[in-house]
Amino acid sequence: MSQLFPINLLTSFPSKGCPTSFFFILFVFFLNFPSICSSPSIPFNTSEYVLREVFQHKDQCYKDSFVYVKEAYTSKSSPFVVYSTTKECSTYLNEQDLSERLPSCPPGLIDLAVTPTYVGKSQISYPYANLNISVTAHSPVSTLVFRLQCLHASDGSDVYCSDMKDMYINGVKEWPCRGIHLSTAVHHPARFSYACFRLTSYSVYAINATVLPQKCRISSIVTSPHLDEIFPPSLVDPSGSEKDIDSTDPYWSPMISVDFSEEQAVWIRLGKASNAECDTINVHIYQEHDDNKVIKFLAALTVKCPENSIKWDDQEAGTYLLTAYVPIRGCKFFCEPNSRGCKQCLRTHLNLVIWEDRVSMSWRVVKTFHDYGIQIFIVTALLALILIILFFVGIYMHYRKQKANANRVRQIQLDTFVKAMIVYADDNEAHTNCVKLLVDNLKHCANCEPIFDLEKLITIEQVVPSRWLIDQLSTLSKFIIVISHCAEKILDAEASETHRLVQSRPFADLFEPAMNIIIRDITQNPQEARKKYVIVRFGYSPQVPANLAILQLPTFLLPDEFGRLTAFLHDLEYGSNVNITQNISKRRITEWTDAVEHQKTLFNVNPNWLETRWKPKDEQEVMNLQRAVPVVFTYKTDEERIAASQRYNLLPPSAEIEEDEEPETSNNETTYMLAPPPVGDDLEVEEEEEDEGSDTIVAFDS
Repeated sequence: MSQLFPINLLTSFPSKGCPTSFFFILFVFFLNFPSICSSPSIPFNTSEYVLREVFQHKDQCYKDSFVYVKEAYTSKSSPFVVYSTTKECSTYLNEQDLSERLPSCPPGLIDLAVTPTYVGKSQISYPYANLNISVTAHSPVSTLVFRLQCLHASDGSDVYCSDMKDMYINGVKEWPCRGIHLSTAVHHPARFSYACFRLTSYSVYAINATVLPQKCRISSIVTSPHLDEIFPPSLVDPSGSEKDIDSTDPYWSPMISVDFSEEQAVWIRLGKASNAECDTINVHIYQEHDDNKVIKFLAALTVKCPENSIKWDDQEAGTYLLTAYVPIRGCKFFCEPNSRGCKQCLRTHLNLVIWEDRVSMSWRVVKTFHDYGIQIFIVTALLALILIILFFVGIYMHYRKQKANANRVRQIQLDTFVKAMIVYADDNEAHTNCVKLLVDNLKHCANCEPIFDLEKLITIEQVVPSRWLIDQLSTLSKFIIVISHCAEKILDAEASETHRLVQSRPFADLFEPAMNIIIRDITQNPQEARKKYVIVRFGYSPQVPANLAILQLPTFLLPDEFGRLTAFLHDLEYGSNVNITQNISKRRITEWTDAVEHQKTLFNVNPNWLETRWKPKDEQEVMNLQRAVPVVFTYKTDEERIAASQRYNLLPPSAEIEEDEEPETSNNETTYMLAPPPVGDDLEVEEEEEDEGSDTIVAFDS
């Protein structure tokens, strides 16, 4: 809850509930005493009287001012101090040591409003007009002060523009000044208004409002037409009837006020009589060029009533002429000398000088292009030409550098020893031979130890293939996936449901379980997987299956790209921009190429070879196995030994058992070695199921 303190009325004390002290009443009485208890005599010169009233007497012209104070305010002192004379106001400003050019106040801090006020004829004066200057503070401030400075007067009737002795205080000319100091108890917004500065026709004034402690300022320039033009008698004469006003619709012209509170624009504000009617107020703007004294039309602005202001954006420094008029009853801005029935509107003129550009950045850019368009075009064209030349020079230098790098041979020493597992399908013997050559070349030419199942699972006894596969997949960092026709079939999920690869080795084909684990690993870590897994193809291999190609693994064609495969295994650059020479001898390349061509020849001779390797699951038969090492079988009874010798063509035991004798249980164990079959004979594999827990024997039939 706040209280309103009017500044000028003796009877306007704080509202009920706020304590009123004797000192406060005395303070207000002292401010009003000159106007209540004394009446100045009628002077000989009216202008001199007004001057004395402003500079010599404590006036009461603050009727529009207001100050809010908190209800809890109980201090005996007033919440504000009014500098009601120019001497008091100027003395206070001089004590603040302010510079002549203060920065503009930020938007939203204060508002400066200037309006004309009509003062009718009295016993001591003819009708005249006053300026009502109001400064409203929207944020906390301590002091509001404004000065009225005369810039131009058409004649000597304006006392503010004269050089009379009363304009001087202590030998220094001081412009009319009023101010108010607010205590911290004041609640904002607060308004300080003064309505007793005389407004003389055709004079131009500058009103500067200064704010402390912010030490900033906003300014406005004001001019008005003749008194009868801004306040036509039919509008201000109380003796006139409303019917006369409505019927005559008098011509009038507005007061012009230019507000410089914004940095990138100015506000044009228009003042009029309170009961003056209008639809629009037009403002024409002209610019004067100093070089040839030519005035050029610049813009036309329209203010729709009851609005009284319009924003004029983007002005560059210069001299301008503002003309405002009200189009009433069809009047024209300008009438030709010989035109009939043309009524020229009443107009108000203001010559205005803008000392610095008040424009936005976009306006600066447009203005620069407008003024220096040809120069900018030439410079832009030259810069574009230079950039094009530099672009082609850069391309040429890059091409030369690439060519030089391509011709430069870098010998990279393979210091590290890499282990890489070969993941392939057992298509046929010719395909396996190509894989063996890959293994051999990796050993001797790529500083690599290839993990090859034919070497590890056949030559080493008591190895479980599935466990061996899991060990390799979990420990190795590089894997080489060989694409072949059977590998393509195995990767086809639909085909693998009904068919499978016929087993031709002592252990099942490991390609399918290995690829299941590899694909799962790739999908979980795609970025790391592209550094771990690589696909290779031979000349006879099909394209990489779609379900594997989508993983975007590096792919090389062997033996042509064996060098790039070596670079990949050693984590070196292997892209197409690098020219890597073969790191294997011509003899090895020739041998490898011949193996690939041999496989192609087999495909041409037997185009249906895949049908013998990829068969339905329910039609597959047990295949023969050939092992290079003896197979050891252990039997505990003579009956088992005799049956085995007869079945597998083994040497019989030293003691034969009679048919009528019952077999004796013996704890002695006899070991037999299966002899390998003759070379070249066909091999057949026969599988015999024993009771659960018994050994499974596989032997060669003679």
